[in-house]
Amino acid sequence: MTILYRYVTREILASFLIVLVAVLSIYVAVDFIEKIDNFMEAGVPATRCVVYLLYKLPFIFVQIAPVGFLLSILVALGLMNKNNEVIALKSCGIGKNRLLKPTMVLGVLFCAGLFLVAEMLVPAFMVNANQIWLQEVRKKNIYASKTNDIWMRAARQIIHIKQYVPEEKRVAGITIHTFDDNFRLIERVDAVAGVFENGRWQLDDAVRQVFESDGGDQRITLHNTIVADIDLNPDDLAQAAKQSDEMGLAELGRYIRKVEREGYGATRYRVDYHSKMAAPFVCIFLSVLGAGIALRGNMREGMPVSITYGLGIAFLYWIFNSFCLSLGYAELMPAVIAAWLANLVFFSFAGFLLLVSN
Repeated sequence: MTILYRYVTREILASFLIVLVAVLSIYVAVDFIEKIDNFMEAGVPATRCVVYLLYKLPFIFVQIAPVGFLLSILVALGLMNKNNEVIALKSCGIGKNRLLKPTMVLGVLFCAGLFLVAEMLVPAFMVNANQIWLQEVRKKNIYASKTNDIWMRAARQIIHIKQYVPEEKRVAGITIHTFDDNFRLIERVDAVAGVFENGRWQLDDAVRQVFESDGGDQRITLHNTIVADIDLNPDDLAQAAKQSDEMGLAELGRYIRKVEREGYGATRYRVDYHSKMAAPFVCIFLSVLGAGIALRGNMREGMPVSITYGLGIAFLYWIFNSFCLSLGYAELMPAVIAAWLANLVFFSFAGFLLLVSN
């Protein structure tokens, strides 16, 4: 590594560290203020709130690191451009393209780093964070198994849910076991699906079995719709059910195969699967974009303007990527294309911007 590459790399990493610490501090402070009331009302020490937020840090890091990386490139290279360091390099026969190499290398390294954090740290840490929130704060005995089934233990009930769709507040494959004071099974309800409406769970295509107390006969009735008497909040279910961001690629792939074997649709999870692979590569696109914006000659006297341009383009990327993912969720676009299209379009735009900046 040449002196120039070491210098550029050091400046970018120093700026990234400052941006990362600032953004994480603000996020943790705001989240702490929002959550501390819930912890105090539940009689949980404030230290557990701190532990809860620390468990969420890897997930937060994955979300904000790409934008922080873009800002660090804009600041580092923008200062070099403003201080005439780029002109000095050109006078020595070193073109702007030489500055692209360290940013691209950092982009690749950040891409690999984000992938490893999302795969190895986020799933395990988010499970611990959700357990603190549900069991210590919400006082709910809700657990998600390795196959992403949800189990809940209430006062006299054990509830099993095969799949939960938070966006629709809908469950698929729900079984409710009800016991008496001696923990003898007195009722079992199996339903194909259920939806939360008007503060109550309505189960469709349900089979209800009532067992006699003496262990003898049982009554079986069929219901098109039945209202379930269960203390089950959709927000708690959403917290317990693992989201795609909280699962590694291997775990998400197993869950997709499980859902499809049971006859349920897995389009959303398949789009998220490809999106998890495409998301880290945004760092490579941002490394080219940041260099292209920061090294533009007409931005030399206005680094804040270049930062604004960079954040604006990053926001447009987020909007366009969300739009593509929505098309994938609606099955209007193949999952692979929906996940990768924004990366391809904006990487091409970043390359063009870098060419015109020379």
